[in-house]
Amino acid sequence: MVLSNRFALCLAVLAASGCARQQRVESARPQAPSVTRCSNPTGQYSIAYPSAWKTNTGNAVEPCRFFHPSPFEVQPHSEEPLVAVSVKREPMTLESFVQGNTGSSYEVLQQQKLTLAGRPAVRLELRATQESPLLPPGTREYLYAIGDGDSVVRASTLAVRGLDYPGNQAVLDAMVRSLKLR
Repeated sequence: MVLSNRFALCLAVLAASGCARQQRVESARPQAPSVTRCSNPTGQYSIAYPSAWKTNTGNAVEPCRFFHPSPFEVQPHSEEPLVAVSVKREPMTLESFVQGNTGSSYEVLQQQKLTLAGRPAVRLELRATQESPLLPPGTREYLYAIGDGDSVVRASTLAVRGLDYPGNQAVLDAMVRSLKLR
């Protein structure tokens, strides 16, 4: 009888310590970051971004086009600002977009077909070559192109000084999963 009581006591202690440990593990899980949804009527999309980040409001260019962890300014009729994430609708088919971005101007580091917002899409990581008309040679770009009929919604980030390329890739991955097209 004493042996079975000790056995029962040991089981109770093990169970209790296991439960306490399980509670610690559950409370240590990271919380999902809060997000804010932003709509671009011109681009006909809405997308969620980290609530702590900033986006443009539409004064110089359509709203919800640029996203960055700190405040930034968009100057009218100037080059795009250097920001963490850029989203833009472009007037071309997905096939044309892929052909234009995988030619001699870019070395393809990664290419994956997928479906986003219920539409065909592609994820690319590119490195600009000497022939690139837009980016300095060697500059990496991580982007998604989502086909929407005769246009593409492009969401991208660049590996340039002053930007957290790996961190921005992770944010971009989450943002495109929230994309809604009209």
